[in-house]
Amino acid sequence: MSFPSALVQMSRGATAQAALLYAMEHDTAQGYIALSAMASALGLEACPGCIVKSAVGEEWAESVLRHERRGDGIIIDFDPNSKLGAQVARLMTDAARPLLAERYAVRIGFFNCCKVIMSRTPSDVVATPAEQVAWQKTTDC
Repeated sequence: MSFPSALVQMSRGATAQAALLYAMEHDTAQGYIALSAMASALGLEACPGCIVKSAVGEEWAESVLRHERRGDGIIIDFDPNSKLGAQVARLMTDAARPLLAERYAVRIGFFNCCKVIMSRTPSDVVATPAEQVAWQKTTDC
């Protein structure tokens, strides 16, 4: 089960959206922290990968594989075989991703099980078929 605390929250009267947001933050805490750090890194000149690594802590930092800038946005590759990568993937479901995008006022793209693209510019998160194929060479999912 991806977000078990959502059921508990709904049994206490929370709306589905509020329950899912609560569960995202609590059931996938490190993934949530990583994506929050990505949003905070937008517009900063500092190394976005370094910001995310610092936010998740030393134990989880090795799961942040690569980062790069794309237009006004950033791309972070997470190790798909790590606990952090699994949490990030859970947060990228079709139901969860729009809630995060709204919360951080960003657009979010997710490619090849491990690559998160975040930007305030919608065109930054659109990938071409050639990029999708090329990105398969960077991490073995």
